[in-house]
Amino acid sequence: MTAAEMKRAVESNLGLYPGEKELLVSDVILSVCDYCNLHPERIPDVLEPVVRKKVKGIIDYEAANGSGYHPEVASLKEGDGTITWAQTEGNTKASIYELNASDKAALKRHRRLRGYA
Repeated sequence: MTAAEMKRAVESNLGLYPGEKELLVSDVILSVCDYCNLHPERIPDVLEPVVRKKVKGIIDYEAANGSGYHPEVASLKEGDGTITWAQTEGNTKASIYELNASDKAALKRHRRLRGYA
């Protein structure tokens, strides 16, 4: 499957209009290809659910919180203006917009050695 075919499959399975979240889908596909050392023209079909779930997670996060990253506040102190952010494994910017540990675990069996296709 090529990157373009993967993009069309993800958009179709998520019910997105063609080109609606094109940049987001393309970024996730390229992140998966980069992590797995895959050529964008030779992506295994079985990676479509991983890409689809990651894109869906980002779309759901942005629907609930708006675009961009908005961390949760753990505590607020007004005296000297201290804000403490609640950083857990599930709500950091890296775990929402980039490949997190569970994504990498799903992709691990599809990784290739660099230089070998």
